Amino acid sequence: MKTELILALDVPEADRALELIGKLKGLPITYKVGSELFLASGPELVKRLAGQGEKIFLDLKFHDIPNTVAKAAKQASNMGVQMFTAHLAGGKTMFQAIAKEFAMSMGDSHSKALPMVLGVSVLTSFDETGWKEVVHGAAKNTFPIKETVSNWVSLARDWGVGGVVCSAHELSSIRGKFPELFLVVPGIRPKGIAAQDQARVMTPAEAHAEGANAIVVGRPVLDSTDPRKTVEEILNDLRNP
Repeated sequence: MKTELILALDVPEADRALELIGKLKGLPITYKVGSELFLASGPELVKRLAGQGEKIFLDLKFHDIPNTVAKAAKQASNMGVQMFTAHLAGGKTMFQAIAKEFAMSMGDSHSKALPMVLGVSVLTSFDETGWKEVVHGAAKNTFPIKETVSNWVSLARDWGVGGVVCSAHELSSIRGKFPELFLVVPGIRPKGIAAQDQARVMTPAEAHAEGANAIVVGRPVLDSTDPRKTVEEILNDLRNP
């Protein structure tokens, strides 16, 4: 199975993002635009990159009332992104609203291909201790992260979500239960690179072996003195695990 590389453009300004993309020209990469870069540069950068033929993953993790998220999803689609994220905690009605909005868009013969909606479960920065602290007030019996993620992903599949973002530590279990889902795995660190603030990490080769459809790498490339070489090494790990 092929595992794609998503590079997180976690930089504070468009010029730095464009400079990095220029250094990586020609490599098979999807670029992730998150909150920092989006708030600094706005939708115009996303539209510019999409217009240049770059594959864009808009990672704003939508979570609001259903109508608001549905309209945000429409705007993401209009920008030409390939995929975007929404929190599974938003629930069934929120994802149904997105699906309804997209169904209406399908009636437009001039509409572009619709982006994939990726459900976000438990962020990879959580460990079990941190997760218990967050959910302790909401329930007397706290489910472990792995069980929580499995429950949410099962619901997401029934809601029509095409893929999910999950930690590599839940990857094998989710792949076994839901082989049809597109699985995106953040918190990836090449061998020898520190985990930093990611609590649940894995190498590119390990994530590929466990069934990831795509991995997200950020700081190991952004902090590299030779980002193109670093990306080529990661791609090689994915091709030859």
